[in-house]
Amino acid sequence: MNTLYRKKLRRVLFIFKTLLYLFILILSLLLKVFKKYRDIWIISERGDDARDNGYYFFEYLMSQRNRPDVYYIIDKKSSDYTKIKEYTNVIHRGSLKHWLYFCLARIKISTHIMGYSPDRYLFTWLDKDLGIVFGKKVFLQHGITKDNIKALHYPNVKLDLFICGTAPEFNYVLKNFGHPKGVVKYTGLARFDNLHDFDVNRQILLMPTWRQYLKGCSESEFKLSEYFKRYTSLICSDSLHWLLEHYDYKLIFYPHYEMQKYIHLFSSNHPRIAIAGFADYDVQKLLMESALLITDYSSVFFDFAYMKKPVIYYQFDYDTFRKKHYNEGYYDYCTMGFGNAVATEDDLINSVKAIVNADCAMSEEYKRIADSFFKLNDKTNCERIYNCILNLT
Repeated sequence: MNTLYRKKLRRVLFIFKTLLYLFILILSLLLKVFKKYRDIWIISERGDDARDNGYYFFEYLMSQRNRPDVYYIIDKKSSDYTKIKEYTNVIHRGSLKHWLYFCLARIKISTHIMGYSPDRYLFTWLDKDLGIVFGKKVFLQHGITKDNIKALHYPNVKLDLFICGTAPEFNYVLKNFGHPKGVVKYTGLARFDNLHDFDVNRQILLMPTWRQYLKGCSESEFKLSEYFKRYTSLICSDSLHWLLEHYDYKLIFYPHYEMQKYIHLFSSNHPRIAIAGFADYDVQKLLMESALLITDYSSVFFDFAYMKKPVIYYQFDYDTFRKKHYNEGYYDYCTMGFGNAVATEDDLINSVKAIVNADCAMSEEYKRIADSFFKLNDKTNCERIYNCILNLT
């Protein structure tokens, strides 16, 4: 299929989906004559998962005595579908029912922009440029915003509620992202409610974030990247293998969702190292049961800091990341970090050794920094989010 043909096909599909939406939108307006269609809520994450703030907030809503008429949107082929299929109020992503309930929904909730929609790119455009996506739009986030992400600025995205998980994040987004008054709220993330009771194993979690400039590259191009070479070198390191054996730890290498398509290119023949696929491992479970987190720029380190567990930042490509991925925001890894930031493999191994020697206890210095971020540290984040949504209505 040549490039010109693909472009024409995409254009035709774009027009067809837009016309389908307009038709169903008119139909939904007629259905709202009936009371049962007037107060529908939909909630989702990316549309193919149930393991993040969307899932935990949905579970909270389902536990409420006077819960709203809420529906969870998920692809029925998702590996997480078994977690949610017991509920009768689950809608298969992309189905005609999804299109209809997307139009009917008075409250639309997701962890990703337009994650509740049948087509994220189409409806982001329809909302931003034409303003024809109706209902209250709630952004739960899937992590803490620490970088200057232009896509989350108003009017690049138009939200009714932008949930923040830390005090510094709230202040930064409120002052710099340009959203109307009352949109940005500090409630804590929904999934943080689940981070108070956990058992820790002798396990190290290696969880780097993605690289926008690698997202669409071929496998041969990816294998030439510094990202691939550095992490391959690390998981094949004799020094790391010795450390895992000597201190009796295992290591889970879990690349970001956007990098999972390349996961088969990584390999390690060491029995204490596992390369984790998205379908086989639950991120929240990994975060709770791991004793130490090694990441680069992924905001999952906030979850670890919330649990007062140690973090190491392996940042071998800091300048490239800032130039080609996300612009720097308020977060300074040197003054605000919850652990050491290192650039070389040797320094990383030495930092890991020092932490496991201390039984993976977070230092008092880093605990104090964590306390300054998490002014809200309880099990009522979901309740606060729910009350904010009720205030919208």
